[in-house]
Amino acid sequence: MTKTIFSYLTIFIFTFTLFFILQGYGSFKKLSFQDSYYAENNLDKSFFKQLNSNFLNSSEIMLSAKRFFYDEQFKLAIECFNFFINNYPDRVDSSVYAFLAESNYETNQIFTSEIISLINKSLYLDPSDTRALSLNGLRFFKERKFKDALKNWSIALENSSNLKEKESLILAMNLALKELNK
Repeated sequence: MTKTIFSYLTIFIFTFTLFFILQGYGSFKKLSFQDSYYAENNLDKSFFKQLNSNFLNSSEIMLSAKRFFYDEQFKLAIECFNFFINNYPDRVDSSVYAFLAESNYETNQIFTSEIISLINKSLYLDPSDTRALSLNGLRFFKERKFKDALKNWSIALENSSNLKEKESLILAMNLALKELNK
């Protein structure tokens, strides 16, 4: 009986040591990050504690930002995208600005000068960024500038590879055409 317990304990220690050697300390940090993500009551505190202690690399921050975005936790997404922009400026592309602009828009449902600036930065880096073009089209639609909305949405439609996005763009374009013909 004692030999069995000892051999199980030895196997466990050996497995743990092997895992630690092969995967390194970073795996434990990632596991703790994933656990803290799901702990809803402590989400803000634990996540931003890890951000502030440089616990995560740029890929993990970007993944977290997009996860918060798709989970409709826009305030957390905004914090992550801003952290990413401030700490990894060489890795920022048009999609980062577009996601940040949309997160800000979803939070307030209005187009502020900051959101417009983010859209413009995104389109400067990539004039065919479909997220930025779609959001810019929505801005023009709300401003009742239907020709500008149609222009942005048609460029987005041309560059989109996502079928659902294309369907949404076509519906939006039809609404703009109806308003234009009134």
